[in-house]
Amino acid sequence: MSTAKTRIRKFCLIALFLVPCLLLAAWFHYGYGPAHRLNGPRLVYWAWDRPEDLRFLDPKREALAFLASSVELLPDSVQVQPRMQPLYAPPGIQLVAVVRVFAHADKPAALDARQISGTLQALLAATREPAVTALQIDFDARASDRAFYSQLLRELRRRLGPAYPISITARASWCIGDRWIRDLPVNEAVPMLFSMGADEALIRNYLSSTGTLPEPLCRGSLGISTGEWWPNPVRSRTRVYVFHQGPWTREAVADIRARIHRGM
Repeated sequence: MSTAKTRIRKFCLIALFLVPCLLLAAWFHYGYGPAHRLNGPRLVYWAWDRPEDLRFLDPKREALAFLASSVELLPDSVQVQPRMQPLYAPPGIQLVAVVRVFAHADKPAALDARQISGTLQALLAATREPAVTALQIDFDARASDRAFYSQLLRELRRRLGPAYPISITARASWCIGDRWIRDLPVNEAVPMLFSMGADEALIRNYLSSTGTLPEPLCRGSLGISTGEWWPNPVRSRTRVYVFHQGPWTREAVADIRARIHRGM
């Protein structure tokens, strides 16, 4: 009997030691595990479809994600609109080509093989833009679009190969409860922490209390906008994409730099 009690006592002592260690390891992995993000400078400026002169950016510390084209999914066709506005960037800066994909709720797209093929061709064309080294897809996919989007991304990965950097933008909700993106073949999902609509208060409270997002794809980067709420603090290894409502100016860039360097 005493032998059995001794064994139980030893088991309890081992459990008391192991459980906190396991919890600590899980906490460390959850909050500080490998970040899913594209390689390159931490600070990235989004240049949308307007004339932009960003030759004053620092290629060693900053990158540029520019709208290369827009893909409109119609009921029976795909319309591709290439960038029509001039863009000036400094030599040697990391360039990420962004392709915006969108559909209309009142005119549901076919989402068939032809539309996958047409969208795929636009994405591949963006990767062939001069000096482009990575691709980002901006698609606010509804639930009915997700099977199409998943298939599109799988085919894109097959065509580009395992090494090509692929980024997608993501609703913040996709990174918390509605984590349907977890198995997508991409390098990062950028949670869009602006223009969040009815979810804004919930997302802000969640980030204020936890400081991180459950979905690993979303932990290495984030998207913010000038003139709107920014999470504070942002980890030093997080890749920050910044949107500006108007054309970028030296003053706007200087303000972003100052906020990033002081921890936002």
